[in-house]
Amino acid sequence: MQVLHLDLKPVGEHDVELRYFSDNPNDYKTRSLPLAEITNLIGVAERDYYVRLAVNYTITGRKLYNWLDGSDRFLQRLLNQSRREGIVLAINAAEQLAHLPWEVLHDGNSFLVEKLPPVIPLRWVSLNTGKLEIDAAPQNRALNVLFMATSPLGIEPVDFEAEEGRILKATARQPLSLTVEESGCLSELGYLVDDYDEGYFDVLHLTGHATFTDGQPRFKTETETGELYLASAEDIARELQFRLPKLIFLSGCRTGQAGKSGAIPSMAEALLNLGVTAVLGWGQKVLDEEATTAAAALYQALSAGKTLTQAVALTYQELIKNKARDWHLLRLYAAETLPGALVTPVRTRGRKPAP
Repeated sequence: MQVLHLDLKPVGEHDVELRYFSDNPNDYKTRSLPLAEITNLIGVAERDYYVRLAVNYTITGRKLYNWLDGSDRFLQRLLNQSRREGIVLAINAAEQLAHLPWEVLHDGNSFLVEKLPPVIPLRWVSLNTGKLEIDAAPQNRALNVLFMATSPLGIEPVDFEAEEGRILKATARQPLSLTVEESGCLSELGYLVDDYDEGYFDVLHLTGHATFTDGQPRFKTETETGELYLASAEDIARELQFRLPKLIFLSGCRTGQAGKSGAIPSMAEALLNLGVTAVLGWGQKVLDEEATTAAAALYQALSAGKTLTQAVALTYQELIKNKARDWHLLRLYAAETLPGALVTPVRTRGRKPAP
């Protein structure tokens, strides 16, 4: 898939500079967008999107698309140039701009994620390289997933067995290796990860409940005795250091949502700043059934050798097909490197099968 980078930065008090490029960050073009319109869109997002029963997301998605596209339809032209390949729309936007629901971008005919081939909005955190590099080095083996569910005492339990079962059923034709950490405790997770070589696990799937405490994102994990421990992104990264997987899926409510209207980075973005390559999270509260459906669809695609963005596209499409209320809340974050295919297809010569 072609990567189109959109870098949005405020300039002065009234404008935002949009820099856009494909491969060379030094060969960019610019546009100026009125800050007043952006402020209005953020207000629309707060009113129409970050509520439990929001209005038709087509309305918000169309307003966002029109703001980017402008009267000269520049975005539409860019998308048409690479439409046959499929497109990753890497959007680097800070604070309030990052708070906008880019996943619902709608061109007047359909959501971009519905198109064939799809256009996938990705929340790009630009660090040092100025662009997203594609990691095109899949492992010639089955997908290795580390699964940990957290269910502290006194907190509504998560039906992690149903989620685990759906993942295994979905990947029956292209089996994966699912290693389960059963304590829900981060220190135990760290011990388990240290038992394996660096790069052994492709994905960490962390399922449970998340929240904001004192304005900061926290995941509700367990202590050694099963009591509640509100884990920060730093806590998670510390236990995984030197053994970071290419993808972390934070399957918990609000893990992909920034705090204070975008002023505080989401837990997903915070993990990128701590060295993680790519993170999936949810932008608000999400129904358990829809989170489970998303996990099954994602791992089915990844196990079959699809790239990460292809797998996310198929996940969106599966959720939309099932009329999932919360499909648009699934958010993909990436920093300097965008993982491609994590493993090769199941019939690749010499491919090591799942145990």
